[in-house]
Amino acid sequence: MTDPDILKALGPLAPLYSDPAVREIMVDAPERVLVERKGQLQDAGVTFRSEAALREVMEALLALGGLKLAAGQTIGDTRLPDGARLLAIYPPTAPNGPYLVIRKMFVTRLSWEQLIEWDVITPAMQELLRQACRAHVNMLVAGGPGSGKTTFANLLTELIPAEERLVVVEEAKELQVRHARTIYLESAAPANVPIDELLSTASKMRPDWLIVGELSGPAVVRALEIFGHGHTGLTTLHATSVEDALGRLEVMCLKANLGLGLGEIRAMIASALRLITFQEKLPSGARKITHMMELRGMENDRYVLCPLFRYSAASGKLEPTGEPPGWA
Repeated sequence: MTDPDILKALGPLAPLYSDPAVREIMVDAPERVLVERKGQLQDAGVTFRSEAALREVMEALLALGGLKLAAGQTIGDTRLPDGARLLAIYPPTAPNGPYLVIRKMFVTRLSWEQLIEWDVITPAMQELLRQACRAHVNMLVAGGPGSGKTTFANLLTELIPAEERLVVVEEAKELQVRHARTIYLESAAPANVPIDELLSTASKMRPDWLIVGELSGPAVVRALEIFGHGHTGLTTLHATSVEDALGRLEVMCLKANLGLGLGEIRAMIASALRLITFQEKLPSGARKITHMMELRGMENDRYVLCPLFRYSAASGKLEPTGEPPGWA
């Protein structure tokens, strides 16, 4: 049930927020409101009577998120009490008037059975992932925006044995891990702890699994170091393919400017990650896992990638390649 204070602050956006099919709300102008509904961007059919009315809603929502912009600040990025992400942008950063984006916390609990029914995965793939969790295989869940990475990462944690301890580290809490032995650490306001510092702290908390939210920036190096030195990890990354995911990790490590060469960075990535899944949001709006690959180290300064499952557009299903995983 939606918090009544949030619904009151939302004004004309309240019905959209209450609609379980709506994932995201975007206000581009008082007369132009869009929503993402079932994977498709649609006109919401809702308007504000004026720019002033839109600003009132934005300020009320920022206040609920515990944020008051100082003079000169034009961007407010916070979280509502129910976990939804709120982004408010004001002129002059938004030269045509204020913008508002609300990304709802996805509370619908998907199950492995549903993913199998929708041909997102197969029973064989689920069993392989279960074995990977039991074998403490480091995993990277990669995919494009809105492809369902967070949802899939949540489900993966359900396959981790119940007796193991999980420490979840995120800039802002988005993961909803259903595992009894889970604790959360968050780096964003009001704590404002650097994420790389938080990763170091988490590694000292006796985690059987270190679950890291979206990898980005210089903290990537610290995460890879921790994963490569004995801690089992699971993390997510925006990318357009498995190869792009590895390339993005390389670029972020180079930007950290630690004096590492590309060969050293690739060796670090290959020692830190073992299983990579990639998923996409198809033009139809359906979300599909299209690749599952095992990273089997390096050869001639190149990654050795072994495909385990591939998506077939003809059948609409994931199909095994016949190659057994190295941990089986």
